[in-house]
Amino acid sequence: MSNTIIDAAIKASTIIGKAASIDELYETIINNSLYVFGAKDPRSVLRITLDRHCINKNLGVMHQKRYYKKIIDGCYELLVNLSSTEKSVMKEIMQSKADDVESSMRDIYFLASEQRDKVKSEILECLVQLHPDRFEEFCRIFLTKYGFLEMELTSKGRDGGIDVKGALKVGLSYMRVAVQCKKYSPSNKVGRRAISEFRGNITGEFEQGIFITTSSFTKEAAELSFKPSCVPIVLIDGQQLTDFMIEKRIGVERELVELYNFEQDLLWI
Repeated sequence: MSNTIIDAAIKASTIIGKAASIDELYETIINNSLYVFGAKDPRSVLRITLDRHCINKNLGVMHQKRYYKKIIDGCYELLVNLSSTEKSVMKEIMQSKADDVESSMRDIYFLASEQRDKVKSEILECLVQLHPDRFEEFCRIFLTKYGFLEMELTSKGRDGGIDVKGALKVGLSYMRVAVQCKKYSPSNKVGRRAISEFRGNITGEFEQGIFITTSSFTKEAAELSFKPSCVPIVLIDGQQLTDFMIEKRIGVERELVELYNFEQDLLWI
């Protein structure tokens, strides 16, 4: 008995001695106890497996090792039965297909990257136009959806530089978290002083700080965010914020592109 479906199929093809249909291959495998299928639809599993090992099938479903050629009537022929001329022609066809697919995939990835950058720009443009109070509310919602707990806005005038506060579950315990939100234009970077003041306001009451801005941080601010024996400050700039929103699908929808393969033998099922 074979360990894999493709090994069993190759043995069945050898027994049959010519190109064979899925039904013929399946019956030969079963009758000769070459493999035990556990699937509810073993013929479909066999067909999918063979297609992945066909030299003239779509590259998107192809396995690195190819043992078969699928011929026009839907039958499968072992490559060892092909003439050297046929093998040469098939090799040229596959190389041409590979070049076309590689070029198409490069175009797809480029367009996907462009679309992602476009969405990130739209997100930032929207956030920068929010009223400061609305931006703080957005940050509360964002962190809640990201997994933080009991996030709430602080009272105005009594926040001491803290706009949102809540908790983060770490193992069996909870870490008290304070957040400062700054809706800045891209050219207005958050500097060292803002981070230092924020840390001073939260030390003794919170175990972690988070500083969110639509702009970015200076090098000095980044260096100050983590200091030994001090409350750590997590910095989230505009680019990271948009990446997180896309990753967690916060205000972002994802559309999948469907790919299709024509299977002649499926016409008769």
